[in-house]
Amino acid sequence: MRPARRRIRDAATPLSTHYGDLVRVALVEARPAGLQTRQLVAATRLTPSQAARGVLHLRDVGAAEHLTPIIWRRRNGYLFSDEPADWIE
Repeated sequence: MRPARRRIRDAATPLSTHYGDLVRVALVEARPAGLQTRQLVAATRLTPSQAARGVLHLRDVGAAEHLTPIIWRRRNGYLFSDEPADWIE
């Protein structure tokens, strides 16, 4: 019997780090505006799942290192927020 496949969500994987770096650069360049998923995919030239993996990596690393968190809003998409009220949401 084959073992069940586990979903890998380790923040330390090299690909997650690379995707996270591409997403971070795209969001910094778009600042103060955000990027919708479609725009993030176009800016990074990643697939939607790779972009999502990069966002997850940035959220994990940002939380661990107390960096500015990435938030998502329907109107603005993904963005870095300096508002403490957004961090609590």
